[in-house]
Amino acid sequence: MGKTLKNSLIALVGLGAAIASSISPAFAIPYASNTVYKVVKEGVTTVYISATANSRVQLELGSVERSTARIVGACGEVRISVPSSGTFTGLKVDGVAILADSLPSQLMPSCVSGAFSESRPENFRTPNGQVVVVGKTPGAAVAIALPNESTRNISVNGCGFAVLRSTTSTPLPDTFKFASTDYTVSSLPDAGEPPVCRTSNGVSTGYVPSSWP
Repeated sequence: MGKTLKNSLIALVGLGAAIASSISPAFAIPYASNTVYKVVKEGVTTVYISATANSRVQLELGSVERSTARIVGACGEVRISVPSSGTFTGLKVDGVAILADSLPSQLMPSCVSGAFSESRPENFRTPNGQVVVVGKTPGAAVAIALPNESTRNISVNGCGFAVLRSTTSTPLPDTFKFASTDYTVSSLPDAGEPPVCRTSNGVSTGYVPSSWP
């Protein structure tokens, strides 16, 4: 491997790390005997899954909190329809937990010139099951978070590993299932430095840090 390429790869895996070996063509890159492992860098955890190169794998993420933005209505209300799961368990609005089952059932009054036709000083549920959160700033955006059962299909690169990381709407789950095995992220072995995949002329080559066993 040329000096320039080697130096660029060292920069990718982190200062002080070195490339111990390459695997070409690569079909999977486990860490020691672990096909699922993690790398924690600057407090950010990334999960690596060793699998057949250029395939796709499905992960069952369990109950995952998903966040969406909603614009507040003219009377300071936020209407939240019944989710597909049928339950509001874990609902949060702007980070504040909403206990939907304890809310009173009330009709949705009309909104006239920025005020409800009937006073609604507290959050409530409508007869059709909607949760209505009141007291917000009209026209502002609020964050609504609600756990949902989730699966994610991710692509395995040409070097034989897939990467699972958090997104802006879905944080990294505490647990997940892959190939019928349950994994807990906090218990995964930490590889310290990640593998690196380089593709040239259609051929993928995987590199592993010298710190790996």
